[in-house]
Amino acid sequence: MHYRLYSLVDITNTRQYQNTAEMRQARNQQQNFDTVIQTIGMRANITYDSPPKVTVDVPSTYGLEGNELASIWIFEWRCEREFLFLDGTDHVGYLKQLFKLVPYIPNLTETTPSELSVFMPGKNIVFEMLV
Repeated sequence: MHYRLYSLVDITNTRQYQNTAEMRQARNQQQNFDTVIQTIGMRANITYDSPPKVTVDVPSTYGLEGNELASIWIFEWRCEREFLFLDGTDHVGYLKQLFKLVPYIPNLTETTPSELSVFMPGKNIVFEMLV
């Protein structure tokens, strides 16, 4: 199955694994990306062809909160089994449950500040199953 997420949180895959003062932002971005991968990984083994891409658009276009231009990260992945995230009739229902209130590192390059540094499905992260 093929899935996509849209996020207002900076989940750039920097591949920075050492926490040095001059690379702190890149390390924090990588930690947010790792959080996404590990959270999805609680339910599925995934593969992906490319790292998250960032675009600037109106968040509400993607089902996110906000009507002014903002940075939006887009990430696509696949998993080996069908319907792993199906909850009732919602094909991404379990993804929403997995990500609800998962903390992230704020104040990186995102343009939409948040009072709480946690993922909130429907507000700062949205999922879809691709056909």
